[in-house]
Amino acid sequence: DSKTLNSFVIKSSLYKYSNMRIGGEATYLLAPHSISDLSSIMKETNKHNMEILPIGGGSNILFGDVGNRVIILDANLPEIFSVDNDVVTVSSNMRIGSFIDRAMQFELGGLEFISGIPAHIGGAIHMNAGAFEKCIFDYLLWVEFVNKKGDIIKIELKDLEFGYRTTSIDGFIIKAGFKLDKKTKKQILDDKENIISMRFERHPYDYPSLGSTFKNPEGKFAGQIIEECGLKGIKIGDAQISEKHANFIINKANATFKDVAELIKVVKETVKEHKDIDLELEIKVIN
Repeated sequence: DSKTLNSFVIKSSLYKYSNMRIGGEATYLLAPHSISDLSSIMKETNKHNMEILPIGGGSNILFGDVGNRVIILDANLPEIFSVDNDVVTVSSNMRIGSFIDRAMQFELGGLEFISGIPAHIGGAIHMNAGAFEKCIFDYLLWVEFVNKKGDIIKIELKDLEFGYRTTSIDGFIIKAGFKLDKKTKKQILDDKENIISMRFERHPYDYPSLGSTFKNPEGKFAGQIIEECGLKGIKIGDAQISEKHANFIINKANATFKDVAELIKVVKETVKEHKDIDLELEIKVIN
């Protein structure tokens, strides 16, 4: 019953959990402290057929009116980090940057290509985060998650379906195993710093955003397509297509969900009209 859920509810606005700094109140914003809490929450929501939404870094989620969706934060779950030779087990709630830095202390690297992405490991796995022709699944061995019935499931990479920015995991990821590369600390640090400076050169970091708004269509770049349609810099309310990178929508001050949603619509319609391409969202829109 909602009593079980209510015991985990935290009173807070969703904008705190979105890199875009947009979002209102949620009836069920939950922050479990243990895996057994998480399991009870999943059982409860499943019993009442409620939709759940796991939140980590909030780096790619646009919150509208979330209604009665159950939003579960990973922040209070125990953090795990252990190393066995070149295999690292890590909890889903660790930030990508912390994971790379901690693995570096053991001279283990390989994931530097996602440096600078403000996501948690769980979100990065759900999205199959990637850059520079690589993706996180290149290093993944297994994932452990709590499914909708509250069961803890461990699934090996070979049994997972995944593609460009998508995976088949249906549940709340709690931890994962990665097989990393043996590298010197200096190599890892250099690679990480190069990637981060490339990101800063190309991407707008001076305003809140959700990173890449649209997936790149096969063999093309969404940003380039949007730019070719003359949309760079256009604004609706306080939401703007970044002048630095057209696949980023930035919050110039107090953008609302409606501003961003309208801007997305304009981009999709214009690109369809001029290029006959259906752009697919990379961000998640919850409304």
